[in-house]
Amino acid sequence: MKFLFCKTIPAILLVISCIACNTEETKYAEDMNATMPSDTLLTPSKSNNYTTKEIDSVSFAAYNDSVETILSNLQVSEAQAQELSESMSEMIEEAKSLQKNKPNQEGNRGLESFKKDLPKDLSTYLYMKVDSFPQKLLPNNTKNLYIGAASENEEQYLYGLSNEGNLKKLAKLPTDFLFNPYKKTESYYRDGKIFICSEQSYKATVICGIFNFDLAKNMLNFEDQTATDFSVESISKAQKAVEKGNIIEAVNFYEQVAYPHNYMQVETETIHLLKKTYLVLQRLEKQQKYDSATLVLESIFEFWGTEFLLNIETPQQLQELFKSNNFELSQKEYIQILEKYGSLLLQSKKYLDAVEINKKLTQITPTSALAYLQLGNAYYNLERLQDSQNAYKKYKEIIAKTGQKSDKKTLEQIEKRLNER
Repeated sequence: MKFLFCKTIPAILLVISCIACNTEETKYAEDMNATMPSDTLLTPSKSNNYTTKEIDSVSFAAYNDSVETILSNLQVSEAQAQELSESMSEMIEEAKSLQKNKPNQEGNRGLESFKKDLPKDLSTYLYMKVDSFPQKLLPNNTKNLYIGAASENEEQYLYGLSNEGNLKKLAKLPTDFLFNPYKKTESYYRDGKIFICSEQSYKATVICGIFNFDLAKNMLNFEDQTATDFSVESISKAQKAVEKGNIIEAVNFYEQVAYPHNYMQVETETIHLLKKTYLVLQRLEKQQKYDSATLVLESIFEFWGTEFLLNIETPQQLQELFKSNNFELSQKEYIQILEKYGSLLLQSKKYLDAVEINKKLTQITPTSALAYLQLGNAYYNLERLQDSQNAYKKYKEIIAKTGQKSDKKTLEQIEKRLNER
């Protein structure tokens, strides 16, 4: 990590200093950085002292983009990237402080460029710009329209932004219009109307108010509104895909649902999805389409709907869940789905995932010989010999106690692996 840090800091400082250069020089530097291998970055000096001039020239937008480019070109783990980010925090804070204390410096202009179209006195509470508004319809000396408020709790207004950067209230938004400035918002001009849209709290319903306007008279009249709920639409599409046996397509639609517990009975819908998955797996197995079966099960167990099942840790919890709910999928069928998934992951050589699923199986079905056999095989392929031998020993204990069948070839392979050192 120290080596990585020493390699990366000079590259970042190079980016900082180059931002102050002219456009042609900056483009040249970016092209060089894009093509330069990570092991040819500048050799670090003994000191990380950098000049005030370098810091003052930082344009934070370009700085952040450049840092992300550098990090993406270096082969670093998530933990290393986090450590690097923390190590750089002091330098970043110092640069920010210098820019704040020297607003007239050339280096501060990059930061101000972000706000060039925003009113100075209302940038905090301007929620959105009215997009695509025709210039010919704007009042004199007005270049943009914004929806916003003068303070956090004040009612919303339509503002005009002058060419000099000053604001003027043009019209008040009617109070009978349901508008939530704290959720996703947008405003635009179309067909002679102004549309102002926002999402409801804890819903994905987008409500758009449609307004007539007369900017010369500072009038904005609420005409009508539309409501579109994308979550309801996604659930409907998911349910149709389930009935057709298109499991991956169904999961993709379910994943688009915002606040699922406000829209659906998650456990009931997920169990129905799993029941259909069980039938689809039987068909794919008969057709020997094992890759397709693996993809189906991966989509199922990466889906947020199955979290309540994967959070079960004991046989008692599993039994209570299926006993207290009249699920159309039986407990036995759910175990068979997990066993098939564990087996398919092994066939696909996804050994880490195979360990995770088969460990889950041993937790909720501790008498399943197959779960321990598959767990042992996964560990063995990961060269975790001791873990694999422990799993194989447990497998032998279970088949001896329960009389579960095991073929001769499997037992011979296990004995061979148990004797490895």
